[in-house]
Amino acid sequence: MKKHHPLLIGVFLLSSSCKTVTEHLSPDPEEVFPDSTGKFLQANKDSTPQTERLEGGWWKIFKDPQLDQLINRLNTYNPDAKAALARYDQSLAVLGITRSRILPTIRGNGSIKTRQDSVNSLLFPISSPNYDQYSIGLNATWEIDLWGRVQASSKNDRFLAESEEANYEALLLSLQATLAQQYFAHHANHSQQTLLQQSRNLASENLQLHQARLDIGEGRQSDVSKALQELQETEAALELAKRNTGKLHHSMALLLGQLPSNFSPPKDISPTLPQVPTGLPSELLARRPDLLSAEQQLRSAAIRVGLTKVEFLPKFTLVGNAGYGSLTEDNLLKRASELYDYGPQLDLPIFSYRLRQSVLRQAKARYRESTANYQSTFLNAVREVDDSLLDLKSHTRELKLQLQTLESTTLSAQAAKDRYNTGLTDYFDYIIAEQIRLQTAARKATLTAEQLSASVRLIQALGGSFQAPEGT
Repeated sequence: MKKHHPLLIGVFLLSSSCKTVTEHLSPDPEEVFPDSTGKFLQANKDSTPQTERLEGGWWKIFKDPQLDQLINRLNTYNPDAKAALARYDQSLAVLGITRSRILPTIRGNGSIKTRQDSVNSLLFPISSPNYDQYSIGLNATWEIDLWGRVQASSKNDRFLAESEEANYEALLLSLQATLAQQYFAHHANHSQQTLLQQSRNLASENLQLHQARLDIGEGRQSDVSKALQELQETEAALELAKRNTGKLHHSMALLLGQLPSNFSPPKDISPTLPQVPTGLPSELLARRPDLLSAEQQLRSAAIRVGLTKVEFLPKFTLVGNAGYGSLTEDNLLKRASELYDYGPQLDLPIFSYRLRQSVLRQAKARYRESTANYQSTFLNAVREVDDSLLDLKSHTRELKLQLQTLESTTLSAQAAKDRYNTGLTDYFDYIIAEQIRLQTAARKATLTAEQLSASVRLIQALGGSFQAPEGT
């Protein structure tokens, strides 16, 4: 078989050019990326935090082993995370299919056939119209990538695969953040239940005392009615806390891929309130997976415009067949049975101009849509970080004030108890002071959970790449 090495070498050089027509025809997405330098509106001006990822996961910042275990279980068993990972694997498979088109497609074939020809249709006589055919060989096709169409298609699918990977990371981060916030809220609601149960006991005791005073003629019906109202309100608040705790239990079980009946959330937890610096450079937004996904979608839309434009140009394909053919099996592999054909094929669009123009307008519109989506995602990311910074700073100040209030109410309740023990006041004064202390303690538990959740939201808004300063 005669070989034509110069032809194949020339085709290879043309198809492997660094600069492709498709890339020149594609819009440049770098022109629409916003400037992300500077700081956020709510960021402190003098803070220089570290921003490396914590080893093992961002949740390690809370130093809570039970939270670590729950998030590790979520990473393994959450069905939504499994589905997102499967979508990413699908995109990798599509990328592999596209990349395979860069190389020639080679197939083997072989056949054994018995054939009968029509004697009346033959141009020359043969000894018998019935005969056998034997063949074996290879056929190959290779698109000559003159315009960079195949390379650009591979690059497009790579962008889409990277977008799916970022989507998976974004979903996983969202699930992790949701679980952490529910974990802290569940603990706060459980603490509230304990405090409300103590308040209910005090309210019940208060009602009994007022009823006893009324029974002996020393009390007033209005005091009894007020005490009953306080008891009922406390019982209603206790039921609400139980209901919220139950719903959080169900939600956490769902995130872990379990039935609520098979899951027991931890009750005694001790998370560390991280010292979160609030002076953060806006360049951290580049680590947000949803922004990374939008960026890759924009790059994909840009290159699809170029791919659509090169559809107006002809396609060149190199086709070849080689093998052996014979009417008898004895001499099938003899040199005289060799056969081959090869050469280029041209596919030139002629009467499809309007169709391709419509497809091009569609691709350009999708690029504009991807541009707007990226800008919207970026602006929303900035808003989420500023909201989280504002919440965190506000909750920190509020919790500090609440701790001071709790200290004051605790001292007041202890003083009321001491005065009662020495006979300087009645028991009702102690009950009122203790109820105020319990209400303040419940509010403190809620604010602690809110501050922890605000820290989680800030870390999530920064793409899970946040780290507290050393020594915290």
